[in-house]
Amino acid sequence: MRLHRIRLKNYRGVADSAVDFATQGVTIIEGDNEVGKTCIPEALDLILTELDTSKKKRIAGIKPVHRDVGPEVEVTLSSGPYQFGLTKRWLRNPETILAISSPQHEQLTGREAHQRVQAILAETLDQDLWRALRIEQGAPLNLPDFASSSLGAALDRAAGGDVAESEQDGLWERIEDERLRYWTRTGRESQHRKGLKEEVANAQGHVEELEKQLLDVEKDAQEVARLVEDERRLRVARDEVAEVEQELDEQRIALEQLRSEVRSQQDRHEAARARHQEVTERHKGRRALIEALRTTRKNLSALEDEEKQASLNLQATKERDEQATSALKAVRCDLGKAEDALRLANDDQKFLRELIDKEQLSTRHTQVQAAQEELTAALASIQSCQVDDDLVAKIEQANIDLEVARPTRDASSARVETMALSRLKAMVDGEEVELEANATRSSVVFDDWELAVPDVIRIRVQPGNESRDLSSEATAAERAFKDLCAQGRVGGLDEARRKAKKRNSAEQRRNLAQEKMAQALQDQSLEELAQQLASLTTSTAAYRAQRVGDPPLTDDFDDAKRAASTAEQAVEARRGDLKQCQEQAEKARESLVGIEKQAAELRGKISNSRSAHEHAKTNLADAREEQSDSDLNAAVDAEATKVDLASAALHGAKEALKAEDPESLEMKLKNARDSQERAQGSLRKNQDSQHELAGRLEGIGGAGLHSQLSAAKRKLAHLQRDQERTEARAQAVRLLFETFDKHRQAARQRYVAPFKAHIEKLGRIVFGPTFEAELGSDLKVERRTLDGITLNFEQLSVGAREQLGVICRLACAAIVSGSDGGAPVVLDDALGWSDPERLRAMGAAISAAGRDCQVIVLTCTPGRYAHVGNAKVVRLRA
Repeated sequence: MRLHRIRLKNYRGVADSAVDFATQGVTIIEGDNEVGKTCIPEALDLILTELDTSKKKRIAGIKPVHRDVGPEVEVTLSSGPYQFGLTKRWLRNPETILAISSPQHEQLTGREAHQRVQAILAETLDQDLWRALRIEQGAPLNLPDFASSSLGAALDRAAGGDVAESEQDGLWERIEDERLRYWTRTGRESQHRKGLKEEVANAQGHVEELEKQLLDVEKDAQEVARLVEDERRLRVARDEVAEVEQELDEQRIALEQLRSEVRSQQDRHEAARARHQEVTERHKGRRALIEALRTTRKNLSALEDEEKQASLNLQATKERDEQATSALKAVRCDLGKAEDALRLANDDQKFLRELIDKEQLSTRHTQVQAAQEELTAALASIQSCQVDDDLVAKIEQANIDLEVARPTRDASSARVETMALSRLKAMVDGEEVELEANATRSSVVFDDWELAVPDVIRIRVQPGNESRDLSSEATAAERAFKDLCAQGRVGGLDEARRKAKKRNSAEQRRNLAQEKMAQALQDQSLEELAQQLASLTTSTAAYRAQRVGDPPLTDDFDDAKRAASTAEQAVEARRGDLKQCQEQAEKARESLVGIEKQAAELRGKISNSRSAHEHAKTNLADAREEQSDSDLNAAVDAEATKVDLASAALHGAKEALKAEDPESLEMKLKNARDSQERAQGSLRKNQDSQHELAGRLEGIGGAGLHSQLSAAKRKLAHLQRDQERTEARAQAVRLLFETFDKHRQAARQRYVAPFKAHIEKLGRIVFGPTFEAELGSDLKVERRTLDGITLNFEQLSVGAREQLGVICRLACAAIVSGSDGGAPVVLDDALGWSDPERLRAMGAAISAAGRDCQVIVLTCTPGRYAHVGNAKVVRLRA
């Protein structure tokens, strides 16, 4: 079976969610808790097993609690040769729709569609296999049960055979008994065979040891002869090397004399060069003194010419500075006058603005006072009227109730007519009345009513229960009407309406007055408005009294504004002129300061140049007085001649030394000494080896090795014949045992071996190359071997048991997938006990199994399956 697509609609808390699966490979469905991941396998189970008319508890449990709709599931899957789409809705408007697309088209609905799906699954799907390949959320960490006959048959079909068992009979028991003589139950050698093999090995080792000893004796004798010959050769070589060393040592002594002569000539040459260097330095110093005198004279003349020109420039710069300073003073005076005019214009503008503001504030103040008076009158009117629209509505309703209750009460009540035949006095409902003769008195009785003529008769009339109830309702309605009128302090409905109308009018006046006050106050209080008006009145009066008369004050605010703008432009113009004059004055001042600084620096340079010139004249005169120029030149030439003579003598001595090749002589002498030392060491080593071999040959000379070797070979041959016969019988018994056992295990191994191989293939990805698994008769993993250590399944950690459970399901699905399609592996939040390293390995194992089967993973922890390669990832969101 392969799952292609599933859609859940109105399923518990899932409004509408659809998932498309990879039919070959791994599909990872991620999502937070309670987004509907676990609903997917549950919904698949329900749509394949439950009728749309089912009222079971598990069906009722999937209905959404927040909407009155029926849960729906749509699924597209293939099983065997069939591919179909199935839709079911439960509880509300139940419906089942089946559309088969292959091997031929079919469309069915209702119970017929459900039964057709059941038939297809019974034909193509092993239900035990489907249940075994699922890991449900929160399920115990147990291995899947693959022991059912259907699963065994599925694995056997996938392996290409039929399940069979071998019978155990007497012949098999005899074969086992014979095998135990030569083999252990686990297939290892018996103790008898091991002992025989050890005896043969020991005898073989003894023979080889004796043969080795004889071979060593022969090698030692040959080595002694070789060492004697080498000793003679080494002595001759030692003597020859000693003669060569003596000759080379004599040549070395002669060479040392030549080296001494070279060092002497080199010392004389260095002394001549030092004296020549000294005289040359004095000659260079004399030329430097002469050049210094010439340079100082030239520099002094140039500076004196520059001083004359600088004096003329300084005078012109001073004149420009004085002119710039006068222009700056004039501009500053003009700017002061313009700024005074601007201040007066701004003050006039401010004064006129304050006059306008004062007028506006005065108007607003008057408006506020008028609105306040209106507000006070309106509030007083509202206070005097306690009736509003709500109370009027209640009184109107109470009046209607009363108007309905009274006629109803009167219509259902008894009417009593009393006519006195003569004039008399009577008591009617406790009230004494005088009845005229033949006069009729009518009364409506809706409560106990009594007529009494003293000392004559008493008549009591009692109404029925319905009349009493209607009377009570009328009384209650009348009481409610009077209470509402009393609440509004009115005598009736008309008065209440008049007062409510009056109150509404007062409320409108109140609201209008409040709006006027808010508009006039403009977020100010009345006190703040009054204070601001008083302040403006005071400031405007003071300004008018203090202002000077020229120029005259205008009464128009716009004229004052234009005058202020004109004055501001004039100030800006004067400021521009001032800035320009300041820049010119600053430039003139900077130029003057710079030229004065240059003049001062020039005077300092002239003074320093004169001092340097006088110092150069003095130094040259003192040097010439100590030694004239001609004597110094002659001394330089004489010392150069001495250096040349010393150089020639040194060159001759070096050439004589070079002709003797001192480097080669040293190397030859060192080599001769090393050869002499090596020859002596080789000779001593040869002599030591001769003494050692002579002692060894003397010790083993009488041991009788040849006779011992013959006896040992005879014993070895006898033991080898016994071992060959025993091994032949052992191999024959093993062949017989294995032949019979092969037929017994053939059927089981057809599917157990591939199943075990698949488990170990995937297990090595997770646990490493040393992983092995042992399966029991129920195809469960009983033991795991890792790095040579075998543990029972129950001894493994929780994480390892969980990982093996997943691996077994993947291995089974991969095997049966190739035969009839098998079923998908469903892992719902598995591997929660695995560490990060094992999670990475399990990701690779799941990916490898996905190449042969369909794997569906449901998880709320996306990182847990991040290492599953080539997986299709579907993200569910709330």
